[in-house]
Amino acid sequence: MKQRELEVEGEKATTLLAGKVVKVVRRHNENEVLVEFTDGARLFVEKKGKILEISITGATSRDAKSDRGRE
Repeated sequence: MKQRELEVEGEKATTLLAGKVVKVVRRHNENEVLVEFTDGARLFVEKKGKILEISITGATSRDAKSDRGRE
């Protein structure tokens, strides 16, 4: 990914996770971290080779719904 793409991905993650409260952090294996929030949203961070993958599920903000529609 180019630097600007990384910045945009970070900005989207920040918007989706703004105001959320962490319920629990789990390590499924040495390459993955799961952060679960009190509202059921989940942030997965996984290292695949040299790539760091970020996945957010269960986010319910208006911005999250808008972003999904554009993809």
